[in-house]
Amino acid sequence: MKGPLRILCIVNLPWDPRLGATRVWFELSEQWEKGGHKIDKFCLSDAFPEPTSSPALYVWRQVIFPYRAARYVRHHAAEFDIIDCLIGTLPFSKRSLGFCGILVGRSIGLYLAYTDFIRSSRRRWRDQPRGKFLGRLFYPFTSWLLRRSADRALAHCDYFNVPNEEEKQALERRCPGAQIIVQPYGLNDAERAALSRAAQPTAARLARKEICFLGMWSVRKGSRDWPAIIRSVWNSIPNAVFAFLGTILDEEIVLRDLGLSPRESVRCIASYDPDDLPQLIGNCTVGLFPSYIEGFGLSVIEQLAAGIPTIAYDVPGPRHIFAGASSAQFLVPVGDTHAMVARAIEILGMNESDYAALSATCRQIAEQFRWEQIAANTAQDYRETLEREHK
Repeated sequence: MKGPLRILCIVNLPWDPRLGATRVWFELSEQWEKGGHKIDKFCLSDAFPEPTSSPALYVWRQVIFPYRAARYVRHHAAEFDIIDCLIGTLPFSKRSLGFCGILVGRSIGLYLAYTDFIRSSRRRWRDQPRGKFLGRLFYPFTSWLLRRSADRALAHCDYFNVPNEEEKQALERRCPGAQIIVQPYGLNDAERAALSRAAQPTAARLARKEICFLGMWSVRKGSRDWPAIIRSVWNSIPNAVFAFLGTILDEEIVLRDLGLSPRESVRCIASYDPDDLPQLIGNCTVGLFPSYIEGFGLSVIEQLAAGIPTIAYDVPGPRHIFAGASSAQFLVPVGDTHAMVARAIEILGMNESDYAALSATCRQIAEQFRWEQIAANTAQDYRETLEREHK
């Protein structure tokens, strides 16, 4: 097939690059358009233009989103060669949609693994808030409906796009014979350059002794591990400071979970403009990422691009990022806060020469993950699949 591809992106979230999942389609769309392809999208705010502040209504909209997405596809099916959709957002056969192109199911963290984590986390941390009585009925029910849509979607996708090898293996077990590609996430060249420019000199970073975390404040992202991490670091380095950025939740909630009162040594920013990130982390010394489950871990790439040595739990996503490096430098066993703290303290105590060398290694790792190349590779895979289908 020659000429530009016509791609429709479907995701049951608002079209906001501050949201990690949406950002993947946002970045790919930008690069595909630069490559001359025709891109359109259908997202939650297209299906429901009126915003809502109700969490329950927001979730319910996600549950019924597939029906509105299907209606949109039926009206525009002939306009697209490829539909690249979040798994579960289009759980219908191509025949019922009137679509003759390639239906791609994309994972931004495979729902099968996330479901398993939720179950195990409730057993491990039994004191998690359960919410009000009606909420305890409503949210499990809507979660079940979302999982059912995802299960049904697996049978109808021609092709799957996943961010790590473990997810590929999980889908191969679930859908034997399925076509699956592994495509990572990354940064565009402008983002990487901005992060590099904003990085402060090695001496200033080592003097600052600031540890940063980028991501939502949640059990999955390690919120239950941070109290032990902070106490252990302060026992060895009392003047260390911490930055929690993009937590979604307010500082009051984060500090409550940490068992801390407001203080200068802990800063918390619930939300920020992506363009502000380079300045927010430019002075940070070490990144910690105690996440228990990830699709990929874009925030790890952001910190590496800023030359910030970042230590993560050895889970899919971070494991993929550090596969080509000496992973022992950057990965610790899942849940091992002692190992994570020990490595952080080691880095905080480095001399300027060793820290600068490690920082350079981090930038080299980040350079491997470029949206420009990822988008080009994905488009080529899609084109080849279309050609096979239409032979």
